[in-house]
Amino acid sequence: MMKFLLKHLLDKESQHKYVQDSIQPKVILTKACFQAMHHCLLPEIKKGHEGISYLLGRTDSNVTVAITATRPQAHTTPGSFHVSSPAMAQIVRSATNFGLQVVAQVHTHPGEAFHSEGDEKGARNKYPGYVSIVLPNYGRHLPNLERSAVFIFQANQGFIPLPVSELIITPEVL
Repeated sequence: MMKFLLKHLLDKESQHKYVQDSIQPKVILTKACFQAMHHCLLPEIKKGHEGISYLLGRTDSNVTVAITATRPQAHTTPGSFHVSSPAMAQIVRSATNFGLQVVAQVHTHPGEAFHSEGDEKGARNKYPGYVSIVLPNYGRHLPNLERSAVFIFQANQGFIPLPVSELIITPEVL
């Protein structure tokens, strides 16, 4: 009997198969992070320029948690922004000093929110779980995110769109 059970359990053609559920990626921002992100973008919102902010936190490639935002030294115009390599290195160093990762970039567009060809080419960070959030109308609708676009980088797929409903802003107290 024991021999039969072992043979059945170890049989390669066993009818029992492990099925892994597909996990819908999620993006979680603390309320403090969301407020800091808005604060980082405010000077460009007021100027009518595209703005940029980076979010720091951790990701396991499916769930990305951002706990703070930082404003890079950047050159901005009404239709673009540019973050130099030294300015980006400073952001990465700040994250590393706190044991965090640069998990997202948030930037604004003059009109509607989408991932433009320039956004795809210019994304400096591309690793599973990295998030790109695009805000319409220079971010003037903040704190409303309704017409925003959210993308998450996935291996072998690049940046894929996520429903804005998968961007969760935590309350101050859970």
